[in-house]
Amino acid sequence: METIFQTPGPHHAASTSAERLLTIREAADVIGSHYWQLQRAVKRGDIPSYTPFNSRKLVKLSEVVAFVDASRLGGNL
Repeated sequence: METIFQTPGPHHAASTSAERLLTIREAADVIGSHYWQLQRAVKRGDIPSYTPFNSRKLVKLSEVVAFVDASRLGGNL
C-alpha cells in the first residue's frame, strides 16, 4: 500500500506553528480597540487581511499589534 502522507521536508521547521487567524472583531477585543478602527485600517491596506475559506476577513494578531506599535511611535511598518 502506498503512503499518502510524507514526513515534512527540510523547508519545514519542527518547532514552527501557524499563527491563529482572528476576525477583525476578535482582534479589536484583544487589543481593546473599536471594531471599526481596525476595519478601516484593513480596508486602507495598513493591516494585511486573509480570506481563506469565505468572504470574512481575518487578521494575524501579530500584524495588528505591529501596526498599532508603528502608529504609536509615529513610524512606518
